[in-house]
Amino acid sequence: MAEQRPASPPPEAQLAFARQLRELRRRTLTMPTEAALARRMRCARSTVSAILNGRRFPTWPRTAAFVEACGGVEKDWLELWLRAKRHIEEARRGAGVPATVPAPAAAPVPAPLLAPLPVPEGAGAGSAMLAAQWYRNNREFYGAAAERVREARSEIRVTYMRRYPPTQYTTPASAAYFEAVLGWAGEDSEDERCVRRIIGIPEHGGTPDGDMLDWARRHHEDSKGILNYEASVLRWPVAADGLNMALIDDSVVFLAFSGGPRQKLNGFIVEDPTFMSYFASYFEQLWAALQPLGAYLQELDGTS
Repeated sequence: MAEQRPASPPPEAQLAFARQLRELRRRTLTMPTEAALARRMRCARSTVSAILNGRRFPTWPRTAAFVEACGGVEKDWLELWLRAKRHIEEARRGAGVPATVPAPAAAPVPAPLLAPLPVPEGAGAGSAMLAAQWYRNNREFYGAAAERVREARSEIRVTYMRRYPPTQYTTPASAAYFEAVLGWAGEDSEDERCVRRIIGIPEHGGTPDGDMLDWARRHHEDSKGILNYEASVLRWPVAADGLNMALIDDSVVFLAFSGGPRQKLNGFIVEDPTFMSYFASYFEQLWAALQPLGAYLQELDGTS
């Protein structure tokens, strides 16, 4: 996800988030220097300085790296970061969202930045209305997803957990979607951008599916030179497709459901930051536990 470089002055929510990061840094036993943080976060010292001064709003991976470097708990900051980013974008659009961010308590915990979703008249407590756009088939779903990928601003998180590799689908729409994801990651851009893909590789008795493994090797070769693209492997022993999703920026969620025939696929899109936060948390939980694609292939080659 791109780190925003807004015109001066930065939104108040961005400055408040920076204050919270500075407070987390102050609470560490050793008070790491900006240079030490840059080494741990694998970025430039100037990037750390800009984040701490509120000149940039950090990506989630960079925020997570900062929190880890300061001994914080990553999961305590995800919702806070998601809401802060949404708040900043609303403030820039002049939506009139209040620009204050509550300071975290003794231990950083998610703090609400936005008013709760409105409850429709007659609905019970905790209810909220969501609008979904449904797609009837493979062509409609992949066509819409590819279009939104090309319009992405900063971050794309996708999963691919099916029994067959993408090369065994013949629809032009599906091919265009996979090309769009890699194309977006490889575009020249002044802002940083991030694509992360979880690939489910089917296993039969502990042995990876040959077709999927061949595709994974080719995919690794095709994508390893794209600095803004990462893939990790989920070993998938179930003889069925998984639920697939594409999370774009901070509020766009595509969910795909496949059927028996390999070309059968439909799904829907929901645009809502709270709905997105649930799937983002799930994705981050999976991502943290998985092996990078390159390491997975090296391990297989070392044991074959």
